[in-house]
Amino acid sequence: MGERLWLGLAGFFAFLGALRGAYMLGSRFRRCGQLVDPFLLAAWGSQSLFLYLRGRSIGHCPITNLLETLAFLGWALLLMYLLVGSAYRFSVLGFCTAPVVSLLDFAALIAPIDRAKPLPKLGWLLEVHGTALLLAYGALGIGAVAAILYLFEDRTLKSRHVSGWFYTFPALGDLLAVQRRLLHVGFVLLTAGLFVGVLLSTRGSWDWVKLFWSVGVWLLYLVLVCARGIFRWSPRRIAQGMACGFLFVLLTFWLINGWSRAHQFWMGPV
Repeated sequence: MGERLWLGLAGFFAFLGALRGAYMLGSRFRRCGQLVDPFLLAAWGSQSLFLYLRGRSIGHCPITNLLETLAFLGWALLLMYLLVGSAYRFSVLGFCTAPVVSLLDFAALIAPIDRAKPLPKLGWLLEVHGTALLLAYGALGIGAVAAILYLFEDRTLKSRHVSGWFYTFPALGDLLAVQRRLLHVGFVLLTAGLFVGVLLSTRGSWDWVKLFWSVGVWLLYLVLVCARGIFRWSPRRIAQGMACGFLFVLLTFWLINGWSRAHQFWMGPV
């Protein structure tokens, strides 16, 4: 119960960050990030404590069921925002991240998905595999948020209906820089996680369902990485591709793990 209390606090702090960000955005306060980030930092700290305590109690990385996976994904989203937000001072990016993390945490606590199930005995490589992939999804998720903000700003500027609160948003060039940075970070983490997964598969049976899906996701993000330099895509098209790509990952991740024999431990026993 003590572990779940920290997860609840993380969701509560993220919810406060979303409320504070909405208020400061509505009041057109340009530097609201200085007031939003402490809530998100507190949420990340509480989430870290939950993962640490849960990991210590089960004896390995806490990615054994759906609750732990959701908590880890929320932790990764907060981590990627704090790394980028502190560098670019993106208060609006944090405002968009906070409700997602809060929803993940409260959904994990309310739904009956905290069912203990041990990891297959494949050692620390399995933990590296799962951690790298979830961090990659966190990086791609924050990059997708930045892409959506870019598309919104671009459309607003073209419509020439600019309100006063619009000036609290980051510059389009900064949003593009964040998208590129997080896309490359996420792609490197995704590649590393998949490489470790291949190493694990050589020690057991091949999981063809997850393999084909993972290769498809990797190729999708490879196209996005090369979109600017090789395919000459416009920034708007890259932003659309990044947002749609992450949405595809988010919607199909749980379904694929349900079909996959080797990854059903993330979903918990049925």
